[in-house]
Amino acid sequence: MQKDKAGIFTGPLSFVLTGLVEERHRMGFRFKEEERLLHELDRMSIGFDCTGGLTQELVTKFIERKPNWHQGTQKQHVHAVRLLALYMLRHDMQAFVADYSSVTDLHEDYKPYIFTHQEIDGIFDKADHIRPNGQRSHIFYPVLLRVQYGCGLRISETLNLQMSDIDFEGKVFHIRDAKNHKDRDVPFSDSVGKYLSWYSRQIHPVYHAEDYFFASRWGDRRYSIGTVSSYFREILSRCGIRHGGRKNGGPHLHCLRHTFCCHSLEKMLREGTSHQAALPLLMIYCLYNGVKTLALRRNL
Repeated sequence: MQKDKAGIFTGPLSFVLTGLVEERHRMGFRFKEEERLLHELDRMSIGFDCTGGLTQELVTKFIERKPNWHQGTQKQHVHAVRLLALYMLRHDMQAFVADYSSVTDLHEDYKPYIFTHQEIDGIFDKADHIRPNGQRSHIFYPVLLRVQYGCGLRISETLNLQMSDIDFEGKVFHIRDAKNHKDRDVPFSDSVGKYLSWYSRQIHPVYHAEDYFFASRWGDRRYSIGTVSSYFREILSRCGIRHGGRKNGGPHLHCLRHTFCCHSLEKMLREGTSHQAALPLLMIYCLYNGVKTLALRRNL
């Protein structure tokens, strides 16, 4: 069997997978995550008879939920294999089309951890007192955590920010190619802006538009989500807040986004905004889809 090199499909559907990837790139899609999943499907397909096309057996095995998967992971697998199936049907090839009813509902009873205002203050305090080191954690985390709590961004959106994506004068983040390939502008407050400007002076004395704003100490790469999540757990421990894990409702890094929504709603209601007006604003701001909107309404 040919060695599976990066970017090369080697299974029985290799020519179809290559065609799909090339088509999506020509259409302007980044397609990075989908391409990774299609390589996973390519490796799996070697154990199946695909002479008749994309079979139900292969698709079912590919989207079958693994014990360590979140709902979103399974949904991504369904999305990727659906794109392949629809591509094959357009080119008069046989393919089984999975639908999203295959996705296991894991979030019905899930309730995110909402930090209290006092806990948020404690998290910021511990971040502000990180001892200086060669990894620049004492500069990075005080700013990043204020962005997460103060703006409600997904951590991937924050870490993918480039210098050109931040309008310091207009106080706006330009979020590009976020979840579901959507762009949006997100405003930030004066207080968050001050921390961003301070960070920029420390880390980016020379402006390069394509540099990651939250660049790692190597400069040409951004921080990884795993690194940030791990250090956040350490900060929680220093605050005396037990990390319960996602399965038990947190607290974990993504809970800062949920906390932003709840504290923002609390503030709007206190200032006289009705539920009917406040909730749609939060949905648009955070770019929640229909399913997430219903879940957030239940939790709020």
